[in-house]
Amino acid sequence: MSTDSVQISVRLSQLVPSRRNPRKVKPAREAHQSLVALIRSQGLLQPLVVRKVDRKQFEVVAGNRRLRALKEIHRNDGDPEIPCVLRDVDVEAADAMSLAENFAREAMHPLDEAEAFAKLATGEHKDAKAIAAEFGVPEHYVRQRMKLATLAQPVKAAHRDGAIDTATAEAFAAVPEDRQLEVWKELGGHPRHAEHVRNVIAHAWIDAKHALFDPSTLPDLAVSRDLFGDRVLVERQAFMDAQVQALDAQRVALVEDGWSEVVLGRREDVQDRLFSMEQAEPEYDAPTTRKLARIDDRWEQVEAAIANLSEGDDAAYQKHQRRLQALEAKAEQVRAEAKPFFSEESKAVGTVFLMLGPDGQVHRETRMPRRRSSRPAGGGGDPEVGGQGEKPKAPTSETLCDRQLAVTFTHEAIAVREALLRSPEARKRVLALILHDRVRSEALSVRHEPNGTTLHATSGEFVSAAFGRLKAKRDKVDPVEDRHAEDVVAYERVGKLSASKLDALIDALVVDHVAARMLRPTALVRRLATELKVNVRDHWRPDAAWLSGYQKIQLAHLVVELRGAINAPAPDAKKSALVEALAELFADAAEGKLEDNELAARANAWLPSNLREPKGSS
Repeated sequence: MSTDSVQISVRLSQLVPSRRNPRKVKPAREAHQSLVALIRSQGLLQPLVVRKVDRKQFEVVAGNRRLRALKEIHRNDGDPEIPCVLRDVDVEAADAMSLAENFAREAMHPLDEAEAFAKLATGEHKDAKAIAAEFGVPEHYVRQRMKLATLAQPVKAAHRDGAIDTATAEAFAAVPEDRQLEVWKELGGHPRHAEHVRNVIAHAWIDAKHALFDPSTLPDLAVSRDLFGDRVLVERQAFMDAQVQALDAQRVALVEDGWSEVVLGRREDVQDRLFSMEQAEPEYDAPTTRKLARIDDRWEQVEAAIANLSEGDDAAYQKHQRRLQALEAKAEQVRAEAKPFFSEESKAVGTVFLMLGPDGQVHRETRMPRRRSSRPAGGGGDPEVGGQGEKPKAPTSETLCDRQLAVTFTHEAIAVREALLRSPEARKRVLALILHDRVRSEALSVRHEPNGTTLHATSGEFVSAAFGRLKAKRDKVDPVEDRHAEDVVAYERVGKLSASKLDALIDALVVDHVAARMLRPTALVRRLATELKVNVRDHWRPDAAWLSGYQKIQLAHLVVELRGAINAPAPDAKKSALVEALAELFADAAEGKLEDNELAARANAWLPSNLREPKGSS
């Protein structure tokens, strides 16, 4: 029978699908919708191949998928004529044609799709949503395919040649082109599979789901979006730098909230400290605490009942065990419904560990100092068993950190120096101590040895009017300006001074030897301060830099000490706000700006504990 073909138009209602179509499995709904969208937007690009069955019907030999799409498109808009190619063939020839057409059909290569989508995006300015609607595919499918258009040339060529599959190509497309080339070279141009590529990339890129920061704030080259489907990766160094900045902001916020210490670091670096401290138990409000206490009481009653059971009374034992399980479930429910918190007292002695892992994840743990044993001295047993003991006490304004101690002791020593200049008798006694070969002193710094007080006073952060005045007086009479002058040169310069200037230079050099210990009182300095009636508060006042050495709870204690309990700060007050308020109070009191005279007197007279005379001293 002849197989000549003729171009004709056939009403849609006259077209019937072939019952002998070799493609028995229906195409996926996604593929069908894609074909519908394509025909709607572009028209029927290829006519159907048909053969005449009778006067009113034409059987579709090739194009049954297109027929189904056309019927869906024209469901409610009449009976249009469809372009067809009429073949005069018998049933056997039609079956052969249908089979050949199905076997010959080949889906577009993913790269061809990628480039076609990319062309629509750049040439017709269509976004992924518009392209997806036009072709009846999901948006993420369009984005994945378009990502393939960014493949580096050797990766793209390998995909076209079939050397790597689409999944492997998508793995490469997860990162910028320069990184693709690095990975391609690292794998010798022979990646085994997609996961192989992802593992190599993961060494230099981190999943953004662990980020404490907004990845959109980073440079475009440091971020790769829609990776491996829906993931976002960030270049490792950029991620770690941004993550550390975010952690530092958390550290500041936690200190502001009253925590004694916030430690940043890797777990392996802080492990010893973690082991040396107790796990912090969350606290609850009073009603929740009472509920939990009642549950604990009932628990103890049930345990006592179990202890009194007769041996072999399994039924009663099982009953009590069920009661314990119910109590445990009740306690868990109470805790789940309550909002745990840490009190200001707990935060004042607690430490928060923020540990950054190699995968970019942050692990947070809260620890407390181990409780001191309340067991009497000489008692047996392990004092740490059960974690019982005396709870560490929260610090008050009486407790100073090392930096605060150093500042206050330095101010005291400098004030004593200035007072010595006004007391020739005391100054001669000090000179005798400096020159005496049998006197040992921690308060007198012999020349050629570093004087800690002077070093501290000349640091960039320390400010003292008294030290400035002392330096000015010495500069007026000291002819030795060189940092390390030879003794003969210095002797000749000193020899040119008048007798009065030489005495003034000796006086200035003598008092410069007075030194303070940085972290504990110095007996001689304290004795001189008492004898010379030195008031450190005439030379120093607590400023913001010094007050910031306190913890939040200590600052609150100091506010109450000065202003009274009625002015106690709110629990949610920030540390920085308390520092600012107290610094302003001390400044206003010193400058006479306070209307409350009693408050001004308290502020001007207040001294930290390390500068007060011990109780009972004469």
